Amino acid sequence: MNWNQFIKDLFKLVEPYLETRGDLLHTQVAHKYSLLLLEEEGGDKRIVEPAVILHDVGWSRLKPEKIKVAYGVRAAGETAKRLNRVHELEGAKIARALLNEKKYDPALTDRIALIIERHDSGKETDSLEEKVVKDSDRLWRFSKVGYYQEMERQSTDSEERFRFLSKHLGTWFFTETARKVADEELKKRFQESGNAKHKT
Repeated sequence: MNWNQFIKDLFKLVEPYLETRGDLLHTQVAHKYSLLLLEEEGGDKRIVEPAVILHDVGWSRLKPEKIKVAYGVRAAGETAKRLNRVHELEGAKIARALLNEKKYDPALTDRIALIIERHDSGKETDSLEEKVVKDSDRLWRFSKVGYYQEMERQSTDSEERFRFLSKHLGTWFFTETARKVADEELKKRFQESGNAKHKT
């Protein structure tokens, strides 16, 4: 298998599923972070890269008005939790179907689907690969493009966004590399904002 070609083809395959929430850029950025984490932390790219590329395809099963309730700075309560689970469970089903279509290794597909099935809701991890996928996904929020896109998408100001990310900086990440990257990125967002109210 030509791995680079497989990854390019997989990105093309998921594009229609990412349109509902406008997640193509998010997925591309998360994928770049996954390459960094694979290099620094280790892990099997045959699990990590497809899982990162496919992790948010389940949002395609929800209407835009439901998606707004399910995630973000102000998402809370049982409804948000239930809708978020829908995107995880449906995402795992879609991922299986797409990987089967590509005749991907069934054992790897099982592991990828399990990671997608709990990439947001799972508090624990069973493997280094799951840690890398979860951390890559969350690092998007700290990246320059992710920080400002999420601010606009969720109608928040920089101060609210900064507080939200600062609150979760110490608890969200499973790998040391991801924590370090998130901290460095958040400091950059602080410098960009020039807002003296921000405290790290």
